[in-house]
Amino acid sequence: MKGRQGFTIIETMIVIAILMIGAILATSTFQSWLGHYSAVDFQREFLSQVNEARTRSMGSNLQHRLLIDLDAGRVTLQRGNAGTGSAAWMNAEQQLGATRGAGINDITSTPGPLTANSGTRALIFNPGGQVLIQTDTADNTTISPLTQADVHLSAGVTADRTTIRLFGWTSRARLYNGWL
Repeated sequence: MKGRQGFTIIETMIVIAILMIGAILATSTFQSWLGHYSAVDFQREFLSQVNEARTRSMGSNLQHRLLIDLDAGRVTLQRGNAGTGSAAWMNAEQQLGATRGAGINDITSTPGPLTANSGTRALIFNPGGQVLIQTDTADNTTISPLTQADVHLSAGVTADRTTIRLFGWTSRARLYNGWL
């Protein structure tokens, strides 16, 4: 068969099959990569919001709070002054929302233990450095001092789960791998 030109249908099918297998492998790896980095991004942004609330409360001499909506997986930084009996809070920044499998699983606080995995909670940062927890965001009588809070952040992959531990007397926060 001298002078043969072109490819047979079998050769073409083999090339298409190899390309399809490569595309499937690349897509699954890319999806895994996106899920991992979405979780990591949400965790870092959440920790940044905690640090921002602390810094703003100390710098402005006003209370700031993180309004945490456990059901929707959203965090909102607000400013106000519940210490004077005011129930008015204003958003200080845009809401931070979880994406692609990342989210807020629960909040465990001490004294307590008080674990919440649904509803809305608030962490209130005082200008003096102390953190308070508010279990009913519409009622200032549910505000109490906080010794420690663990916010468990979920992810699509168990290995990407983290805990943000907030210390009530210093208002410092740390990010830990896994759930403590």
